[in-house]
Amino acid sequence: MIALVVMAVVLVAIVVAASLLVRSARADATAAQQRADEAHDKLIEAQEQHQKEKEQHQKDLTERGRIAARSSRSTFDGHVAENAFPYAADHGYHPKDIVHVGGNIDFLVFDGLFEIRQGTRKPEDLTVVLADVKYGSSALTREQRAVLAAMNDGRTRGEYWKAREKDGQLVYQPRTEAARPRTEKIGMNHPQVPADNFGDTSDMTATGPDV
Repeated sequence: MIALVVMAVVLVAIVVAASLLVRSARADATAAQQRADEAHDKLIEAQEQHQKEKEQHQKDLTERGRIAARSSRSTFDGHVAENAFPYAADHGYHPKDIVHVGGNIDFLVFDGLFEIRQGTRKPEDLTVVLADVKYGSSALTREQRAVLAAMNDGRTRGEYWKAREKDGQLVYQPRTEAARPRTEKIGMNHPQVPADNFGDTSDMTATGPDV
């Protein structure tokens, strides 16, 4: 009788233990499934985010390419307009009188120098012009406006320097052989325009000297 009771108790304990093990296994399986589902959701979210970033990156590259293409074309057109300037008929200057300078101002024009060289014009008829070329919507810089304003206001001078070697070094000395600058302003064939109004130069080339 006692043996039967003991066996019954043991069986009950085994059943309870097995039940607890089953519940624990189910709980672990449920937790593992939840973690797997969360990981899967995060993976899908990461893939979607990556796809969005990839598409946005592609759009940015496309837009940058368009901007670069427009900038490159504008730069190219500007160079073409600048290089063609000496041979354009609009300004009225002889191409041989135009010297490319670059930097703040594109061209230095010795208006009349070719004719002076040919003997068909007097030296005192020479006019020195600073000319800059802008294409499209490009505008003069602050420095360029200052240079052109100084030229149009008569704040200019000519200098002549003599270079000599002294003690193994070059020494530059100003000379007085150059003609003295005139006190009065020399009239220009082109109408003077304030520096702030150089954006519209259509009228400045209409009355250029005949070549």
